[in-house]
Amino acid sequence: MTTDLALALQPHYSDFKVQERILLSGHSHQAWPNAAKAGLLECYHDASMHVDDKWDKAFIKAQRVKDFYAKLLGETDAQITLGASTHELILRFLSDLSCFKKPPKRAIKIVTTDGEFHSMRRQLNRFKQLNMQIEVVPVAPSNTLAQRLTDKIDAHTDAVMISAVFYGTSEIFRDVGQVAQYAHSLSVPCLVDTYHALNVVPFNLYSWQLEHAFVVSGGYKYCQAGEGNCMMRIPQGYNGSPIITGWYAEFSVLDQAPGQVNYGPGFNAFEGSTYDPSSHYRGAAVFDFFEQQQLDVDSLRAISQQQIAQLRHGITSSPKLAQSFEFAKHELEHNGGFLALSTQQASQWVSKLHERGVQSDSRGTQLRLGPAPYVSEYQLNQALNIMEDIATK
Repeated sequence: MTTDLALALQPHYSDFKVQERILLSGHSHQAWPNAAKAGLLECYHDASMHVDDKWDKAFIKAQRVKDFYAKLLGETDAQITLGASTHELILRFLSDLSCFKKPPKRAIKIVTTDGEFHSMRRQLNRFKQLNMQIEVVPVAPSNTLAQRLTDKIDAHTDAVMISAVFYGTSEIFRDVGQVAQYAHSLSVPCLVDTYHALNVVPFNLYSWQLEHAFVVSGGYKYCQAGEGNCMMRIPQGYNGSPIITGWYAEFSVLDQAPGQVNYGPGFNAFEGSTYDPSSHYRGAAVFDFFEQQQLDVDSLRAISQQQIAQLRHGITSSPKLAQSFEFAKHELEHNGGFLALSTQQASQWVSKLHERGVQSDSRGTQLRLGPAPYVSEYQLNQALNIMEDIATK
């Protein structure tokens, strides 16, 4: 089933030459379907035809992107703001924390883990250099992580910033909702990164107990929408006043008095400013393509699980490869969209695979292999053969 679907999909990704190379970097950057080009051309056409009047059409595309994310979140009326990057959105979230508006007579305290993505990790590390109290809780062992996180959260905690799927190991954090609920009970804002969950792991805000959480994600990875399609979901009924505020946040309060800085309700308060709309044209075209091909999250999850299982079985059944790597202890059903393999030579494996036409990546001692729906069973077997050949040399 996966093979037939991959072969049927590959012509739709011909511009990215998915038939000619083995792209196992899908957890980092998936190929765009050719439909993305049509979206970019439509953006150019609207700009050339309508000049400054193009924005009405651009906002329709932005709403299409929001609607797609809302559907993935299981919240049709989700309060969503868009941004060029998750870092940009994280800064808006952080700037809304009370501790930055009125600094407390203590160190600002943020609770996080050692498994976060680069933007969050780097920003929090920088805060740590400024003598903020950044409580970094080790992910392992994951079965006790929720309790260890909640143990760190107290009335003096200013924010909790964690992931639904860990960036390094691909393990799904099934108990993330318990942490978010506990933070909410203490009126502590909680932000959850779902970049490695949306569109590859079935996700619903309410079944995951994240209805009170801020949620960030984007289109660069499993959504195939490329750069500039990131989003932040704001909890229902939440009205913020972030310090970092763009003029789009005035759209719903245009009757404010001169010199005042008022904020609209919900997502409006977190809106940015003038941006490059081509990303949303591209994203809207890709999301329409997903619907046309009936690539919903359940079918994408089934494909991903089958591909991860094939890679894992191929490695464990090869004595040479089995000796080269260690697997994370979690079961396949708790795995996200990529396979993480522990080895001290992770970066060397990336280079050697790249030389042989296989794209992958690494983080520290983790070699990460991320298939995608357009990668065929034959290509996965090719990758395994290449890996075995590398292991013998």
